Amino acid sequence: MKVLLTNDDGIRSPGLLALIRELSGDHELFVSAPNRQRSAAGCSMTIRGPLTAEPFAFADHPEVVAYAVSGTPVDCVRLGFGALFPQPDAVISGINLGPNRGTDVLYSGTCGAAQEAAIHGHPALALSLDGRHDRPFVHFETAARLARLGLKLLQGQPLPFGGYYSINVPDLPFDRLKGVRYAPLGLVLYEAAYEHQGDEDGKRAYYECGERIPNDDVPRDTDEYWLAHGYATVTALGFDCALSLSVPARKTIDDYLKGIPS
Repeated sequence: MKVLLTNDDGIRSPGLLALIRELSGDHELFVSAPNRQRSAAGCSMTIRGPLTAEPFAFADHPEVVAYAVSGTPVDCVRLGFGALFPQPDAVISGINLGPNRGTDVLYSGTCGAAQEAAIHGHPALALSLDGRHDRPFVHFETAARLARLGLKLLQGQPLPFGGYYSINVPDLPFDRLKGVRYAPLGLVLYEAAYEHQGDEDGKRAYYECGERIPNDDVPRDTDEYWLAHGYATVTALGFDCALSLSVPARKTIDDYLKGIPS
């Protein structure tokens, strides 16, 4: 299988290298990844100015053709299947350094890249390791092994147009995983907090410092709940952000709109 790999943590990320180690023996891998850290890039893309793609060599895997791209994760996948490489059979974005659960998926460059691949008709997977940034991530090999499950899912349970799978994996040894659960998104929110750290050229300089807002009432059947209890989670996501309203609610809105003069 031809598999295009990307991420939002940059082409030197240990998560990306773990994927290459796990999959290179069985699949033809291509890498198009950012040349620097691009976390929280979401679905942003470069529409003005050039993109550069510099050949990159993985020392232990010279067979993997790779490029370090100057743009966002979305740029990387678009350039990957639009110019750099043959059309892939699947796209994997990750392994992300940190979870993408709940509302994380709205900001995540990892998920943004998978979403972009999906709306171009490519089976796609976002893969994230649920560790903490205040201590080292350890068990990349566990998440890498779950990438194989993801590829099987993409083949055996394909999603409708624009859909992709997001897999979150606890930072545990593989033999300590309690299992894998399908789970809808939970609710994860962060403070809108910024620290003023002086002025630069007459401009006030702020740095984002918002912490996650505590949630003591986590619903049982959500990604957040199962991750906290030692399970890897699988969630199907897609481009359709429309709210699913009841028929009476839709009619009420439609009637209101009819009453507004044109």
